[in-house]
Parts: sequence; structure tokens; C-alpha cells
Amino acid sequence: MISIDKLNENQLKAVEHIDGPCMVLAGPGSGKTRVITYRIANMIVNKNIKPTSILAISFTKASSIEMKNRALALSNDFRMNKVTYGTFHSVFFRILRYFENYNIESILDEKTKRIGLKSILKGLNIENSDDDETIGQVINEISYVKNELMDKRDFKSEVLTNDEFIKVYNFYEEYKQQMNKIDFDDMLIKTYELLKHNKAALDRVRSVYRYILVDEFQDINKVQFEALKLIANPNNNIFVVGDEDQSIYGFRGSRPDFLLEFEEYFSNTTKVLLDINYRSKGEIIDIANRLIEKNTNRYEKVIKCGQGNGAKVNYISPEDSEEEAVYIAKDIKDKIQEMYTEYTDFAVIYRTNIQSRALVDVFMDMRIPFVVKDSIVTIYDHWAAQDILAYLRIGVNPNSNKDWIRIINKPFRYISKDNLNLIKDEPDFINSLINKCDLHPKQVKTINDLDIDISYVKGLSPKNAISYIRTTLDYDRYILDYCANRKIKTNGLIEILNELESSATNFKTIQEYLEHIERVKSELVDNKNNKETDGVIFTTMHSAKGLEFKNVYIIGANEGTIPHEKSYDIDDEAKKNDQIEEERRLMYVAITRAEENICISSPVNKYGKRVSKSRFVEDIKAPTKKEMDSISIGDKIYHKKFKEGTIVEKNGDSIKIRFKDRDRALNSKVCLTKRIIWKI
Repeated sequence: MISIDKLNENQLKAVEHIDGPCMVLAGPGSGKTRVITYRIANMIVNKNIKPTSILAISFTKASSIEMKNRALALSNDFRMNKVTYGTFHSVFFRILRYFENYNIESILDEKTKRIGLKSILKGLNIENSDDDETIGQVINEISYVKNELMDKRDFKSEVLTNDEFIKVYNFYEEYKQQMNKIDFDDMLIKTYELLKHNKAALDRVRSVYRYILVDEFQDINKVQFEALKLIANPNNNIFVVGDEDQSIYGFRGSRPDFLLEFEEYFSNTTKVLLDINYRSKGEIIDIANRLIEKNTNRYEKVIKCGQGNGAKVNYISPEDSEEEAVYIAKDIKDKIQEMYTEYTDFAVIYRTNIQSRALVDVFMDMRIPFVVKDSIVTIYDHWAAQDILAYLRIGVNPNSNKDWIRIINKPFRYISKDNLNLIKDEPDFINSLINKCDLHPKQVKTINDLDIDISYVKGLSPKNAISYIRTTLDYDRYILDYCANRKIKTNGLIEILNELESSATNFKTIQEYLEHIERVKSELVDNKNNKETDGVIFTTMHSAKGLEFKNVYIIGANEGTIPHEKSYDIDDEAKKNDQIEEERRLMYVAITRAEENICISSPVNKYGKRVSKSRFVEDIKAPTKKEMDSISIGDKIYHKKFKEGTIVEKNGDSIKIRFKDRDRALNSKVCLTKRIIWKI
């Protein structure tokens, strides 16, 4: 027998559930993996349920392996090994192998997929088709359309025109058919189609998997959910664990609705709440609760603390991202000396990868080891940054024909590909362009002007040089035209250019700046290859999910960063609210990674302009619903300025307080937020 006495009351209720649908709402640090593994052990060892009838699904290979290992550690009963543990992709591919005779050779690997899409983009003459980020965005968009089971014609791409997207989508499907391959999205789609249209296959799968467990259910997308509904029916022995407050992968098609509407799809659902956080100190849980209760699309719940109080919650407002990075680096160095702790006890969490640039620069200069959780692609690898850097390299070395070819038509200078091919190997690119190509006099003047401008750029500091290229050489106008032609927003590309310009601030010469960039790239490659490094963790909010650290710094807590500007730059009010709520969930995930200390940083300036603090910082400091509701007519209060008084009227946030001299109308929310009044 497996002993389950050490579980708390609600964990025990979840573990002992056997038949019918069950939804476990598991807050951060509440022991959800423990519940799943104990339930598997309880079903097999204590209840003698056939292990081969149990399907346990996780979202990543690592979490699936962890689930299996933790389950096996609970009992040495040989039956525990016969459970089907896997990801959606591995489980669904197993079904395809059985019914459709696919094999491992049928899978299109990611490298071949990228090469194929790159070729398709080039064949359609789509600009920047060589850029890894562009290819990655197109891959993500195709994946989103498939996982949402939506019509490609209804999708609005952020990198391609509608016509381009449809053509790329169709050509990619043809490319796979010609190679007789399927990709990871096809594994899900084809399994769903098989189960939907082949009753014999569906009945067979249902007869094998009589009990389904799904971890991180808030991350599920439409095609996964629809396939699960088919398999679970009619017995509906489906047990899901998730937290709608941690649903943060909307760009992949996941959303909290599948958890919020679970009881509509599966009637007579048993609902269990795991609301004790065993990870974080009380002060951290308090600010997390204060933040997330401002969301409306959620189950109402308040997470309790199982660790006691004693955390430090710190708010800082540095001048800019450079000063922010320096403050954090110094703070970590001081704490390492004071507390005799390790670098891996510290994490810096940010909304977008672009924010790591200043951190990497400062930590390299101060020789503090760090580990970047996300990809090693830097801001310097982006195609727009590469264009600017090509201009700078030409300033240093005018014989770099590769760089001349890259920028000659950015902005458009009407130089044909034929002319470029004619002179690409000539030792003097500009002279050859003028003398060997049949150019119009206006073109010749444009090229001569460009040559003079490049000579001027050479003598500027890198920051001023980048500013000159963007303004006088009209590179920013090229970006605006590029976006207008594709009907996409300019914000993301302009931010790349702003960050690049900011990165050049502390360098005197272009050569020094270019050498620094190469050093950063080399450091990040070494960083990625050295998995054993004891270093401060740099991670995005998305990648931080599932991790925990003693000390957390959340940087860039400003409007436009978190929430990201793209979340509120939306005309549809309902969609805008959904996006803001997802951004708030991201902030919630970041906060709940912290065990003992948290520092939230909101720089005063960004790219030389004033920025306001994130509304989420205000959410944290604002009174809770409970605190607002606790103020009633007749309450005695104390006001910092007007002293004692009595509330005589209340209408929403507005209250009227009778003081000794006269009645005063005040906003209770503002007063409570700023700690101006309190009950006596």
C-alpha cells in the first residue's frame, strides 16, 4: 500500500478521486506534481487499476520524465512502469504509428523545416527571407493557425501580407507532401482528424486509455482539447491539473477558457482547489494575490502561505535600463558576500528578450557569471540591427562588398540585382557601381552622396553614427515603408533600432563597438555550451514558468513593456482586455517564482523618453476587494491630515467623511492605496 497521509486535505481529496471528471485548480507552489504522481500510485497500488489503462500527459519532455521518475520513486511496484507517460506529441504520434503506419523517418526535423521555409520565402521574393527571426515568426504563425483549427484566410500575419501568408502556408504544405513528411503540428491535427472520422480507431484508443491525467492544463490549445474530449468520452475519466492564473501562452493558442469552461464540457466535475503555496514567503504571496485579483476571467481564489512571513519586497526606479542593470549587478555582488549564497539563487526576469541586452553588457563588464535561459539570438542578430551594423562596418572597411550589397537599397536606391551581381567581386565597389553599371545620372548622384555620408559616419561615435544612419540616411523611413507595404505595425522594429542605439552609448569608436558585439556573441555561445555554470539566471517571464529562486528581480516594470504595448494597441475592446489579462498573468508568474526576496524595477526613462510605471505595480499597491468592502458607513477612521472622522456616505469608491471642522468627499481607493486613511 502507498501511504497518502502526508498530503494536506485538498491534495488528499484530489488523489483519492478515481472515476468521472476532476479539475484540480493548483496555485503556484501548491504541490501539483505531487498530487498527480500520488494519484497514479494510489490508482495502481491501492486500487488495483490496470496501469496500461492510465495515460499521463505533460507538455514538455522534461516534465514528462520528471512525472514518471517521481511516480516510480513512490513505489517499487513493477506495474508503475506500465503507465503511458508522454507529451501530447509523443502520445499522438504513437497513435499515428499504430493506425497510419507513420515512423520516425516520417517526421520533418526543425532544421529541414527552416531550410524549406527559407527557400519558399526567397522564391516569393519576400524581403529579409534570410533572417532567422523572420523565419521563426512565420513558423509560429503557421503553427498557431493549425493548432487553433482555423482557416488560414482568417489569420492576420504580423510579418507577411495576407496574400503572402496564404501562399507561404500552401507552398509549405506542398513541400511536406513532396518530401512525404509531417511536422509536429501535423501530429496533433492528423490524430484529431483520425479520431474524429475513424470510429474504429477512436473506439480502440478509448478502450486502451480509460483514465486520462493532464498536467498544466491551462496550456492546452484547441486541437489538443478537441482530441482529448473525443478520447475521454463517454466515461469522462479525465483528471486535469492547472491554474488559469498561469495561462501565458496565448500566442500558441492556449487560453484560460478551457479550464474556466471545463465543467460545461464535462458535467458532474469534481472541483478541488490547491490553495496553499509552499514555495514563497507571505509577503510575496500577498502582492501576487493583490495583482491577480484584478483579472476578471478567472476563478475567484486567494492563495494562502505555507511558509510564514519574512520576505523583502523592494521597488526601485533607476534612471534607465543601464542604471537598472548596474544596480542589480552590485546588489547581487553585495548579497553574495553578505549571505554566502550562490549565483544560481538569483534570477532576473524580463518580459522580452531584448531587455537582456543591458544585463549581458553590465554583467560581462563586472565579471559576474550568468546563464541565459532562452535562445542565444541577440538583438545584434536581428535583420534590422544587421543592416545598421553593415553601414557601420563599411565606415570602418569600405571594401566590404557583402555589407554594401546588404544596404545599397535600404532605403531603395534603384540599384538592380543584375548590376549588383556584375560588381559583387570588384575590389572597389562604389567606383565599379558608378563606372561599370549603366546608371542614370540621378542614381550616380545618390551613390556619390551615400559615399560621402559613409565617410562622415566613420568619424562619429557609434551612437551618433547609428542616429545619423536612421535619420539623415533615411533608414527609419525604409522601416516605415517596409511595415506599410506589409500592413504590419512599426513598434517592434523601431524598438530594435532604439535598443541598438542605446547599446552603443558607452563606446567612443565604431571599431570598439563592433568588437564588443563580437565579444558578446562569443560569450553567449560559450554560456549556452557550458551547462554547468554557476551563474545568475536571465530569463523571460514565459521561460521562467515552473522555476523557483530565492531572490528574483523583475526588470522593466513599465507601461509598454509589461503590459507590452502590443497588448493594448488593439481596437477591439474585448480582445484588448483579454491581452491585458494575459500580461497580468505573466507578471503574476514572474512574482510567484520568488521564494524569499523580490525586487521590482521600473526605470524612469526608456530610450531617452519618460515612461510611466506599469499599471501592475499600481495593482499591487491598490487595496484588495476585501479591503474596499471592509469600509462601511459608520466606521471610525483616522486621516493623516484631518485626523479622526466618521464615514457618513459611501457610493462605489467615493466616501464622505465627517471630520470635526466639516464633511469631506474622498476617493477611498486612492486614500487606501496611499495609506492616507485607516480604520480605528
